[in-house]
Amino acid sequence: MATDIPTNTTGRKPANSSESKSKESKTAGQKKIRIIMEFLQGCSPYESDALRAMLAVATGKSSADTMPQYDRTAINRYLNFGCDKELGSIDAIREHRQSRALELMKTVSQYVEKEDIISITSVLLSISSDKKDIDNIVSTLPKMQPTAIPNNTSGIQGNIATSK
Repeated sequence: MATDIPTNTTGRKPANSSESKSKESKTAGQKKIRIIMEFLQGCSPYESDALRAMLAVATGKSSADTMPQYDRTAINRYLNFGCDKELGSIDAIREHRQSRALELMKTVSQYVEKEDIISITSVLLSISSDKKDIDNIVSTLPKMQPTAIPNNTSGIQGNIATSK
């Protein structure tokens, strides 16, 4: 004999299926947000944008010739991070950029297939050693901030340690 009496013996009302689905999707959304935030917090400056641009290359949506300017700019920002005029020559800047390109290749290789590495490598090498980009960087690099050197010429002892 079938009855319409709920078999809930705990005294609680059965959960509405739409309420439980909403809570589950909210929890899943919070997990995704947490994972994304952890990933982004682990990125160095400009790395997430450079990774996005490299993943577009890996998926075939972009190449060195068809890359949008904002992606090329994102990659150049990443490659230039840490450069200043004190590096010296164009060769030193090129070496810095290629070193950063290698770091980016290592990072992006975690997210793509082995076959995609070839296209990513060729794009990164062409951008990291592009003469026009390097000349542009050299002309716009900030000067390195000088470190504070105590001024002892005034004759005032101040907080300078003296031997007794």
